[in-house]
Amino acid sequence: MIDMAKLVVVFLVFGLAHSSLKAQELTWHDPLSGDFTVVEGQGWENIAYNRLPDSAREVVRGPVWGLSQNAAGLQLRFTTGASEIKVEFTPGPRLSMPHMPSTGVSGLDLYAKNEAGKWMWVRGKYHFATDSVSYSFITPGNPAGDKEYLLYLPLYNSLSDLKIGVEETNDFAFIPKREEPPIVVYGTSIAQGACASRPGMAWTNIVGRTLGVPMVNLAFSGNGRLEPEVLAYVKAIDARVFVLDCLPNLGPWGGFTEEMVKDKILQSVKAVKAAHPATPVLLVAHAGYSDGWIDMDRKSAYTNLNAWTESCFQELKESGLQGLYFLSYEDIGMGNDDFVDGTHPTDLGMQRYADAYVKKFREIFNK
Repeated sequence: MIDMAKLVVVFLVFGLAHSSLKAQELTWHDPLSGDFTVVEGQGWENIAYNRLPDSAREVVRGPVWGLSQNAAGLQLRFTTGASEIKVEFTPGPRLSMPHMPSTGVSGLDLYAKNEAGKWMWVRGKYHFATDSVSYSFITPGNPAGDKEYLLYLPLYNSLSDLKIGVEETNDFAFIPKREEPPIVVYGTSIAQGACASRPGMAWTNIVGRTLGVPMVNLAFSGNGRLEPEVLAYVKAIDARVFVLDCLPNLGPWGGFTEEMVKDKILQSVKAVKAAHPATPVLLVAHAGYSDGWIDMDRKSAYTNLNAWTESCFQELKESGLQGLYFLSYEDIGMGNDDFVDGTHPTDLGMQRYADAYVKKFREIFNK
């Protein structure tokens, strides 16, 4: 008779050996080890997977510096003919949040460009652990020939030791970071990506794919306060458009008065335009709260902020300032079901944000 215990051992040993062999057959590629810059979505070179340079550590407030380590908006592009793409990295400590899943906080998102030049989402199998996150993207019907891929990095976590693996028989090449001026966004948790279910659904990333332009996400959850120290880094970038979308973090619960908010808006716009006179600046209204219809304090908070911003916008335009635009509450048009928690958008809300931004950016570009 067959000894079942021995048979199980044989299968286990064979399985481990086979897994080891498969691991050895993968060639791993490090985005940070090449001869050219690969990471896109940054305003500075050689800062790993961060969003502000090391010099900012002693300049901006601690919470801003900490959030700048989150990889929101960062992306990698590459080509390969592989039918399976593996990605592994070491995450920061927080894998998820109560209102945002691991796939959004700490996950990756892969898109492939189809024959028509459109970015198509690629499903991935994932594993999350406190010391490692891994994804396996499989495209079994992938036709022969290299495809162009776009990999988004986590929205609300830091990462290190990222590597991309394909079978050693497959070609693989990173695509250099685009050098054209990006759209630079200074904003709050919503612009950082809360609460998208996956990175590709953050409105900034949707806009980047739709318009085919680089985006730099300098949004800091709860800390987008139009601070001069942060604006110094924002305006240091040679941008195509500067977006100031900070109203959700300038409400009365933070102690901000009408005078303070108006002064911040006026001084911020003037500072950016002084550094970049020919570059458009887009002021963005508060998109509101889903419970504004029943909670009058919440409604008055965003309606006041929007009224003050429109007043500043008119004052600046009447002063002769050129290249200033405004994205209104009505332009964004959030619906009652577009929120996770009454404040942060669902994927549906993110798409609504993106649609409004795309329309406004096309207006700006045409001018």
